[in-house]
Amino acid sequence: MQTVDEEARRSAWSAYWAAGQLHSCVGSLDAGYGGAIGQFWAQQFRTLGASDRVLDLATGNGPLPRLLSSTRDANDCPHVDAVDLAQIAPAWYTPADYPRIRFHSGVRMESLPFPDGHFTLIVSQFGFEYAHREPALRECLRVLAPGGRMAFVMHHAGSVLAKVGRSELAIHERLLEAGGLLDAASGVLPWFARARAGEDLRGHVVANASRSAYNAAISEVTAYSRQLQAPDLAREAVDQVHRIIGSAAADPGPALAALSDYRQALQAARLRTAEMIDHALDASQAQALVAQLETLCAGAQAQCRPLSQAEGLLGWGMEMAGV
Repeated sequence: MQTVDEEARRSAWSAYWAAGQLHSCVGSLDAGYGGAIGQFWAQQFRTLGASDRVLDLATGNGPLPRLLSSTRDANDCPHVDAVDLAQIAPAWYTPADYPRIRFHSGVRMESLPFPDGHFTLIVSQFGFEYAHREPALRECLRVLAPGGRMAFVMHHAGSVLAKVGRSELAIHERLLEAGGLLDAASGVLPWFARARAGEDLRGHVVANASRSAYNAAISEVTAYSRQLQAPDLAREAVDQVHRIIGSAAADPGPALAALSDYRQALQAARLRTAEMIDHALDASQAQALVAQLETLCAGAQAQCRPLSQAEGLLGWGMEMAGV
């Protein structure tokens, strides 16, 4: 039986992947893999051959299998099994075009459906840190072949991604709080619809109060966003709510439904962002993970180092050479 929190998490991420995003950090990797993260993966993939087997944990919509396959002919690509707890929908993938890649939805990192010693390389990009780490590490070591390797890119508590996430989480709270922008928009929208239906609302106390509350909420979110490092979410939210209200006709039902859908999307985004911040590793946690891995696999050599480029610190790169 999955917990309520885990079901909420699975639902939020399933909706995100169904929307077609390739990876979890929109904007940070859209330009491709030419920076520090790309260099990390190029080093991990360089020695792989067609006979190797790769396991990608928390794959999302498969940026790592896609990256790996882009460097090889279809029949020269290692066999890749890519798993995720959520339902995933990689739009770029068809089995006929990528016969050596298989995706598996609904798979927990702590309980992998693969035989012992099956994989040459186990990878994860912004995913492993979300697991229950000790049982997940034990499973990784169980399915790792003798002499195999593991390589993870993980969220860093001091990264630019975490800093932007904290700003976005603060905006989410302002948008969704009682009496916030979404509540104010829900209150004013029926009055806009009645006005568009021809009703004269001049002097209507409740209508004018609703409009004032909506304008105040817009001003409050805009002013608050100026204090934050990443105000884009606030601007996007104001624009989106304006569009929804602007779409209201004499029947406010469709616009109210659109506003409800947007609220649910923001709630799911807030869950994903809060989870990222909660699971990002500081230096002591990263080193504790290395120590835990070396304890579980006697003789293994592991290291964890920051990955940085011109934009700033991006995450941790952890590597382990097997025995």
